[in-house]
Amino acid sequence: MSEFTDKSKQSMQADSMAKENAVPKPVHESISKDENEAVQIESSPDVVEPENTSGSHTENPSLDCTTDKSLCQIKSDISSLSSTVQNIEDSSAKAAKEMYELHKLYHNEFANRLKSMQDELEEYRERDKGRVFDGILGDVAKLYTGYESVLDEIEDTRIKKRMGYMFMDIAQILEASGAAKWKSKPGDKRNAKYCQVVERVPTDNPELHDTIAKSRSTGFYVENRPLVKEFVDLYLFNEKSADKSAESQGGA
Repeated sequence: MSEFTDKSKQSMQADSMAKENAVPKPVHESISKDENEAVQIESSPDVVEPENTSGSHTENPSLDCTTDKSLCQIKSDISSLSSTVQNIEDSSAKAAKEMYELHKLYHNEFANRLKSMQDELEEYRERDKGRVFDGILGDVAKLYTGYESVLDEIEDTRIKKRMGYMFMDIAQILEASGAAKWKSKPGDKRNAKYCQVVERVPTDNPELHDTIAKSRSTGFYVENRPLVKEFVDLYLFNEKSADKSAESQGGA
């Protein structure tokens, strides 16, 4: 037992001495070995990946119409629809251009004419509208002019005053309806449109020829249309009267 123990101790001492006497390798040798391995790896040829010839990443080729009739019909319908849409767009553009030309032609050629015709029609309408009442206004005006002279013959002041108010009311009715009076003064030039001659008074003064000698009534008119003409006496120049007047003046 003691012998086995001694042998164990001896072996353990020998191992420790061997470890102490062992010489370590230099560091540069280990580094050079690693570098050589790296150089061998870098100098080795690149690994080329095999090309993908299966076409798994490429686009699918278009299907042939012979293999799928429904797809061919859809393509035909789409093409026909595109052509129809294009035709509609062309027709719309053509129609819009024609409408623009018609609009321009209307404004350049017919707008002014239409406006002129419309204005003329409105003018005629207004005239006809006013002439509808000319008959009634004429009758009222005749009532005024027919009895106007009677007012001077009334002796009773109270009746004369009442009659005067009545003629004033009639005149206001006529004026409110658009009628106006026409009353000439002695010496005024005669207006043949609004005056009607009752008597002609001879005169030797040529300057009084065709002038008013006396107004017998009042006339009424609407715009430029006479309702009732004024009755007047008119001066008329007479050469014989002038000669007689000259002879009488010479004899005196």
